[in-house]
Amino acid sequence: MNAAHLHLIFNHLPIVGLGFAILFNLFAIFRKSPEFMKVSCWFYILIGLLSALPIITGDGAGEIIKTWPGISNDAIEYHETWGYAFFYGLIAIGALAIAALWFSRKNELLLKKFLTALLVVAVLAIFLAFQAGTTGGKIRHPEIEQGAMK
Repeated sequence: MNAAHLHLIFNHLPIVGLGFAILFNLFAIFRKSPEFMKVSCWFYILIGLLSALPIITGDGAGEIIKTWPGISNDAIEYHETWGYAFFYGLIAIGALAIAALWFSRKNELLLKKFLTALLVVAVLAIFLAFQAGTTGGKIRHPEIEQGAMK
């Protein structure tokens, strides 16, 4: 197993994880459960930490795929740009989740406000996830470029 294999495995964790964290966040808000709200924060922190794995393996994967014929270095760089934007977005979400846990230790109302803010930021981060995933897929999957299903 090489860096390209690891990158393909690891890049799905933050994308799918963000979707799961958003759903759990919604569940926690609707249940009005401080315990679930705290777990939701921990999910966001975990996703932020896991987002380092695709970054760590990305350069190695890029070096491997550049040796293949027909692979555009511009496509790799474009994907890398979106990957870093998504990474920084998830790090910011993780930091906000840490702040939520810290500042709301004695005030559950503050926790709900933080979770609402986390939800908004996380939904905005879906755009970054989509761009990072799509630009990565276009590097080796030209069928993505074909447009709508027929």
